[in-house]
Amino acid sequence: MVDLDRLERVLIGAAREGRPVTYGQLLAYFSRRVTRITVGALCRDLAHVERRREGQGWPDLACLVVRRSDGLPGEGYFASLRAEGAYDGPTAGPAAEAVVRERQARARAWAEGLPDEDRRPDDDDSGPAGETERAEAPAPDAPIVSPSRSRPRPRAPCRPS
Repeated sequence: MVDLDRLERVLIGAAREGRPVTYGQLLAYFSRRVTRITVGALCRDLAHVERRREGQGWPDLACLVVRRSDGLPGEGYFASLRAEGAYDGPTAGPAAEAVVRERQARARAWAEGLPDEDRRPDDDDSGPAGETERAEAPAPDAPIVSPSRSRPRPRAPCRPS
């Protein structure tokens, strides 16, 4: 559904900034509306990003994508942790919050160790004048501005689970 390289860079930006992004913020960044279908497709894309970096020393970046309602990833995230044998607790409450905080802290520590320029040679996020832009995580309370759009898009509300 979305460009996996751009999604990866947005997640790295969120890790560097030490804050999560909501499903709605990510979908708005990619000029998508929040629907059951687009959230499901985004979750599949997050899984693709995780799988392609498996074994390369990358942390869990999907933990940075959360629901606005409670600040936790969705049910599918916890199902994937259970499938890996990494977590067997509930999807909400103190245990879930603790595992997500710990994983987000690992992602931040990893991102802080990256060089200033986390671009790969095949990246191409050229702006309208040909200048290169670095994909950053959407601001928590600011309108989302996609690199391909000149005017801000309002944040779409996240679907409560």
